[in-house]
Amino acid sequence: MNLKEWTEAYIDYLNSYKKNLKSKIIKDNSIECEYFDKGKIHYIICEELDICNYVTNSVIVCLNTKQNLKFLIERWKNFTKHEKLKIVFTNPKLNRQWSIIPYIHQKYNDKKNLKNGLKSLFISIPEP
Repeated sequence: MNLKEWTEAYIDYLNSYKKNLKSKIIKDNSIECEYFDKGKIHYIICEELDICNYVTNSVIVCLNTKQNLKFLIERWKNFTKHEKLKIVFTNPKLNRQWSIIPYIHQKYNDKKNLKNGLKSLFISIPEP
């Protein structure tokens, strides 16, 4: 299963519980969803986090790699500026993922332990 197929399945899985998906439009490297309760959300699919272009109200889906973790840590402050940004790190072959909302995490996290906390989440899922 590639990253795009995994993202489609992830969206469908979440909707199987909430049943709040109004529409889903699949594009080249994104899936635009509209929900009855939270409006539009853009799922941006990119294997490498450093080449992602995201918009407000986005979910970035990327591979769980050391390179992507390093990029998140280096650009942490940029990611925390967007209240509704979520990043999903996945290994689609194993169907495992972890996710973070940097804006929320920044508000409640001990800043001294940010790097170690993110590394702990990262190692919980094997790299693809």
